[in-house]
Amino acid sequence: MILPPEKLVPIAELDAYVMDPTPFNWGPMLAPFSPPLPREGQVVLASYFGDVFVEDKDGAVWWLNGMEERVDRIAISNSPFLERVSREHLTMLKTKLMEALIIADKLARAGTIYGLITPRSEGGKYHPDNIGAAPIAEAFAFMGAQFTKKNAPPAPPKAPEVAPAKQKSGIWGKKK
Repeated sequence: MILPPEKLVPIAELDAYVMDPTPFNWGPMLAPFSPPLPREGQVVLASYFGDVFVEDKDGAVWWLNGMEERVDRIAISNSPFLERVSREHLTMLKTKLMEALIIADKLARAGTIYGLITPRSEGGKYHPDNIGAAPIAEAFAFMGAQFTKKNAPPAPPKAPEVAPAKQKSGIWGKKK
């Protein structure tokens, strides 16, 4: 029997599925995602899967989903954000996947985050057999490079090459 998402209640409190963001220097790690991620803000939550939630200077909360190479404004303030996380923990914090990794004894070491071995763009799934771990700074450098590459502005179109016009000079170019 497959349970619908609203029945998939996390085993633990939601704080068990997030890391303490304070020991990390987020500025350089998040720089490749700005814009659209605001340049000023504070990381209020970070998951073990590269999901970072940033509160901007106006109080809105942004979700950097590193593995999906997305940045979205998801709440106008902290309170609606916390309500949304409690409803959408499966997607935002990947609670059931985290529980499966714990059962499989695949805990990430301190300072590392989980990532997909085979990315979704290449058919990879969010499944314990497709999860590896990498140091957080290296993982964000990779995700930032992928995000920048995916979201780079298109190159300006090349001007068509035009053959130079033949020069007619003086009397020799005129017909009588």
